[in-house]
Formats: sequence, structure tokens, C-alpha cells
Amino acid sequence: MVISYFNYLWDIEGISAGSAIKAKEFVAALRRRGNTVHLEWRMPQPPKNVRVSSNVRNGLKQLLQKYFKEPRRLAGNFSNLVTEYQILKKQKPDLLFPRLTYGNFSCLLLSKWLNIPMVVEADCPPTYEWKTFFGRHTLRLGDLSIRLEVATLNQADAVITQSNELKEYYVSLGIPKEKVHMIPNAADITKFQPVAKDDTIIEKFNLNNQIVIGWLGAGISWTGRDTVSKMALTLLKEFPSVSFLMLGSAENMEFFKRRLHSNGYADRVCLPGFACHKDIPRYLSCMDIVLAPYPKLDFFYASSMKLFEYMAAGKAIVATRIGQIAEVIQEGRNGFLFDADNSEELYGNVKALILSSELRQRMGHNARKDAEREWNWDRVAQKMSHIFGEVLNKRKFDPHKVPRRQF
Repeated sequence: MVISYFNYLWDIEGISAGSAIKAKEFVAALRRRGNTVHLEWRMPQPPKNVRVSSNVRNGLKQLLQKYFKEPRRLAGNFSNLVTEYQILKKQKPDLLFPRLTYGNFSCLLLSKWLNIPMVVEADCPPTYEWKTFFGRHTLRLGDLSIRLEVATLNQADAVITQSNELKEYYVSLGIPKEKVHMIPNAADITKFQPVAKDDTIIEKFNLNNQIVIGWLGAGISWTGRDTVSKMALTLLKEFPSVSFLMLGSAENMEFFKRRLHSNGYADRVCLPGFACHKDIPRYLSCMDIVLAPYPKLDFFYASSMKLFEYMAAGKAIVATRIGQIAEVIQEGRNGFLFDADNSEELYGNVKALILSSELRQRMGHNARKDAEREWNWDRVAQKMSHIFGEVLNKRKFDPHKVPRRQF
């Protein structure tokens, strides 16, 4: 099968790194199944030697973006049509597989014009995110973007979401339920494995003979850092043999430094800062207990790659009882769950793991087995391939579909 995968993420080495990793992983898994998959990054990427944050904060640029971001994104579809037609002409795919993106409709038109079967990856609700998080103060052209989003999904032969919450959201907008398929994220179980602790990291942060509690958080809004800091202060005071190893953005590191270092625990709260994804397994190897403390949200549509990487690494997990996490974690078997923002319940779960190495090992073993069985990229590719096959078979025998246009 020949698949053209169009991805419109911007800054795939920076703010979009997590989503870009997902794309690379499932594309690699699809290729391992014998498919020819063309991965096309469709957005111009920022220069590697220029910080995106400094560009975005430029006064004039920020002012212009307020008024022209959405019109510019919509207008970009017309140049995309020319470029993407040439790409499809060259690749001659059996299937077009675009990532749903705010303001994009070029794939909708090309799929219809060329009669190429299209499966859409709806990894997030782009218009909802734009209105809620990123573009609250920018000019919007009414409900045009959500209408284009819904039209794209209705035109698609199938839609793949990453969570049941996201599937239900699109069904509520009128997308036929039978068209929407849920495939969660996953982990690379060859990169993330139960391995011995990394000696270099243990020595660097003086973690010998310590029970290490780990936390990863590149963002800010969904990290649960307030709940973690409250729990951490209590545990640090009660258990001298406990240390914390926290990785993430500079802002998060500064937050924990203010909250925890100032209370005399600097030597037991290790803050390495941001780590590249390829280095995360080394840090995970040093962690005995890992946290996924997402906050309470009315619409939690995420599929946590961090959670699945914890599982693949065979770690004892304590995570928020919310959304897909509550579907994956089986209380007391492959992890513990706690109610969001309940630092006392979080504390109780972590304390139980501190006091029992056997419990940590058993939970980590079960989590690893679950990752091997279900939460890995080869399993994702298997599910995707099944959907792709159904779409192509249905198209083949559908008398209402006209023959594909010749390139």
C-alpha cells in the first residue's frame, strides 16, 4: 500500500516535538508492515539557530498575527493545492492520510478532485484548541474554521482519533459514528525498556541508595505541578531516603526550584531541565516511581505518550483518574490513580509505593506486559492498516465512486 501522510505541524523540533515524534513512530511502524509511506512535513520550519519564543514575542509580528493569522492560514491552502497536487502526482498514493489542522482544507479538495481515498488523523480538535488556548485574542472569521474542520471529516472515508473523548466530540458535531475510529498513542517498547539505572545520572545527582520519584513536564497547563509540589514537600520531610528527579521546561524547573529548593531540599530535588526525547529512557531508568498528574479538565481528550513510555519502561505509575488514563491504568494492578488536584490521595499512593519495593516491581512488571501486548507503535500500525484496508476495499466495490482521475 502506498500512503501519502501530510503533516502540518510547525516547529517539529521545539513546541511540536511530541506530536512530531508520534508521527515518526507510527510511520516507521507502518513501513515495518511493508507499506510505502511518504511523510511530508508541509509547514515551513523555523531556522534551527533562531528561538521561536523570541520571534513570536516580537512586538510588530505579534500585532500582525492578531489580525492576519487566520486569514493567512486560510490563504495558504491555495499554494498548498499546487504543491500538494505535484506531490501526489509523483507519489501516486493508494491513500491520502492528512493530519487535521487548523484552517487547512487543501486535502479535502484534492481528495475530492482526484478521488483519492482519505483517512484523516484527528489528533486534536484544532479549532477548539485555537479558540481556547492559542488564539483567544486573535481575529477569527466567524465559524469558518470549524465548518471547514467538519467538512473535511465528513468528506473523509474514515477518521482516526486518539481518545474516546475526542471521538465523542466529533460525533457530537455530526460526524457519523461508524466513520470515527479510536486508536490511542503508544510507546516504542525497544527504546523504552526496564533496564539498570544509568550510572552517570545516578552519580551526577547523588541518587545512590535513594528512592527516586520522577516527573516529566514540558508544558505548563497540563502538568499538575502545583499538586506535585504540595505532595513533594510532605514526602521530602517524612522520608530522607526519597529524592525527586524532574525534567521539563525552564519555566517548570524555576517553579520547582522556588517551591522546593527554598525549603532546604535542594540536594534531593534534581532539576536537569529539558531533555531530548532520545535521552528520556536514561533518566527514566533512574526513577522508581513516576507521576502523570494531569489536572482536572472538562474536556480531556489527550492520549498521554508519557504514560505509555512509563509503562514500557516498567515503572510504578501514579496518574490522574481522568479520560483515557483511567481506561488504561487498572487500579492496583499496573498503577495507582488519584483524583486531580487531590494532593493527599496522590501522597497516599506514592507513600504505599515508597514502603514496598515488591509493589513497585509488580506494578512495573504488569505495566510492561501491557505495553508489549497493546500500547506499542506496531499495534497502532496494525490497527491503522486494518482501517486503511477497509477503506480501500469499500472504495473498490462502491458503484457510486467514479474512477480516479489520472495524474
